[in-house]
Amino acid sequence: RNGIRIFFWDDEDYPARLKACVDAPLLFYVKGDVNLDARKTLAVVGTRKMTIEGKCQTEKLIDDLAANFPDMLIVSGLAYGVDICAHRRALQNGLPTLAVVAHGLNNLYPSSHRGTAKEMIASGGGILSEFPKGTEAFKQHFVQRNRIVAGLCDACVVMESPEKGGSLITAGMARDYDREVFAFPGRSIDEMSRGCNLLIKKQIACLAESAEDIMREMNWEKPAAGKRLAAGAQVLQPSLFDSLSPEENALLKLMRAGQKYQAQDLLDLSFAQQEGSCARHIGEVLSTLMMLEMKQAIISLPGGLYQRRPGY
Repeated sequence: RNGIRIFFWDDEDYPARLKACVDAPLLFYVKGDVNLDARKTLAVVGTRKMTIEGKCQTEKLIDDLAANFPDMLIVSGLAYGVDICAHRRALQNGLPTLAVVAHGLNNLYPSSHRGTAKEMIASGGGILSEFPKGTEAFKQHFVQRNRIVAGLCDACVVMESPEKGGSLITAGMARDYDREVFAFPGRSIDEMSRGCNLLIKKQIACLAESAEDIMREMNWEKPAAGKRLAAGAQVLQPSLFDSLSPEENALLKLMRAGQKYQAQDLLDLSFAQQEGSCARHIGEVLSTLMMLEMKQAIISLPGGLYQRRPGY
């Protein structure tokens, strides 16, 4: 109804990244046809009191990422400052962008961003909320929604933040979910840089000054010149499988999308396959899992669990 989809935790299409989080919502609502299991997903967050420098950094970051990954999903919170800047720059670059909001989908806060929200929905992005129709944007809801921003992403980037702010909470949640966290540094005397500097100082975030820094740390390979996909093009994975060893390829094929496995589970499945390239002891499974994680084909989860990365 009204173009709103409902996702339940046990649905097959519940986003894999979020499902791996211990406090993932049991259900949530989405307006728009956004792909929540996009191959690459980046959360871009920061202060509502964005400076000119912060605006320039945010726009350049998204420009450079879009030039290399035209299907990357940009996730933020539709708030003033860094959030809305990230959404709008993503739209200008043809990237899908998702806003996670702290109220029901029958209204929008802030209302001045209604036009941008409509454009996001019409451009392959969307608006997501775990709150039912009629729920207002209470203060405590903003912290609650931050965990969804953190849970949906591969990495979280804090562009600007004072020493205390919601974006630092999001960064902490992302770190707890074993996501990579990045922060753009600034001068110690600049109020809106103190939060980012603190994240770097406490080793919660990696220092980032450019898209290249993030791409390098995430092992996101830059496409060869002339081979970049057009926005909306289907992403295929033959190059990944070509780069895997027979043992890695065999183990990866045992892992169904969205399912979680312990090493022993995969060893049992491997024995059942009775193929020459399958693992025959637990040490071999663990070694192969380590290589698959290094190649970003799988995700390591708390409790000794592993999951096939969305898109592979």
